[in-house]
Amino acid sequence: MAVRLRIIRELAEVTYDGMVEFGEASAATYKRTASGVNVPRWFRVMEFVDTCRLAAPPEALDRLRLVSRPHDLHALWVNARMEERGSLLLRAPRARLIANWAECSLALATLYERAGAPPLREVQELAGGPTQLPLSTLARIVNRQALPTDNRQLRAFLLGCRLNGKQLPEWDEAWNRLASGRSVSI
Repeated sequence: MAVRLRIIRELAEVTYDGMVEFGEASAATYKRTASGVNVPRWFRVMEFVDTCRLAAPPEALDRLRLVSRPHDLHALWVNARMEERGSLLLRAPRARLIANWAECSLALATLYERAGAPPLREVQELAGGPTQLPLSTLARIVNRQALPTDNRQLRAFLLGCRLNGKQLPEWDEAWNRLASGRSVSI
């Protein structure tokens, strides 16, 4: 991630001090963001990239587009976060293959990690707020100490982890199957 950010800045032909004129952070913050010491928060990565785009001369914009696509950057960021957190090799079964509550717990924790382990308040906000998913419950789910209390809370968690909406029915089926005690049919 840090290497990509430094490449973006170099392609934009701007110094960290020069970025200050176009962005809202200090030169020190921009340096820290691209240092590689820690993985910065996602909003900081996007602020860095947006500032470079604003500062870049017109002839550099095409080159910048090739290395700064948000989807590609987000995938790099998620992998960097997972590596930093020691969860890069974490794997869980797909929802349709979950056979028990322990596997469900692992799958939910893995979804959170694969979302980049965002701050819990951010997940809560995306989930619909504290009435949909209390912060204490959310913390217990991501730490594998608890499961959602019901399907509504499960859906809130999944939305908070930015799960693709097409996968929600598969999760509903898995939840209903586990709640009824049915086994996985392949």
